[in-house]
Amino acid sequence: MNCKICNQQAKHVFKAKVLKKYVINYFHCEQCGFLQTEEPYWFDEAYRESINVSDTGYMQRNINLSQKLTILLALFFDKKAKFLDYAGGYGVFTRIMRDIGFDFFWDDKYTKNLFAKGFEYQKEWEYEAVTSFESLEHFCKSNR
Repeated sequence: MNCKICNQQAKHVFKAKVLKKYVINYFHCEQCGFLQTEEPYWFDEAYRESINVSDTGYMQRNINLSQKLTILLALFFDKKAKFLDYAGGYGVFTRIMRDIGFDFFWDDKYTKNLFAKGFEYQKEWEYEAVTSFESLEHFCKSNR
């Protein structure tokens, strides 16, 4: 299998179970370090819902990311500017960042905004920076 990033040969490194039922092959590219699976035939099933029942730690990951990002934004960006969380899921991260005091907005064409309503992406606005966490699925081919 060729690497989806640099198109070099990727080597099979292990198998793991996905969705508690599919045994999936994983491949590592020694050229660029990317780790990928075989073609994700289970993709649509896995992302039928934004939060999967097997996804533990969802809220804690958002809290941890917000704490780390707060430092980066405060040091390197205009804190009063607008920011966008692309592929923002239910809007948890956007909500947390707004609660901290940043002018964050949400965008996700596959998921309903539950936590950041009223703070949706506006294409005519300029954004100081765009965040995107756990979002590679937005760049894969699927029926979605």
